[in-house]
Amino acid sequence: MPAYVHINLRITDPARQAALAPRFQAALHAAGGRILHFGPVVEVLEGDVSPLPIAGLFEFPSVAAAQAFYQSADYAPIKAERALAQKARMFIVEG
Repeated sequence: MPAYVHINLRITDPARQAALAPRFQAALHAAGGRILHFGPVVEVLEGDVSPLPIAGLFEFPSVAAAQAFYQSADYAPIKAERALAQKARMFIVEG
């Protein structure tokens, strides 16, 4: 069953974020993931917690594949740099 990683973020360092994008995409694809969406939140439908202005949705073949990507040695340095480039919430859901 596929799994999806959802990220909701605000970019705090646009130059650093731009430099991370190709590395993130390469690590994502190497782990069997693909980008379904990455862009602005169009509308908040429900809830009293304001989302951050950008959302991403990434598909993986399974929860195990999504977890392996997040915990991988390839992604570790990107994850550390992401913390300097953005404020984010990220989670996995099963499809």
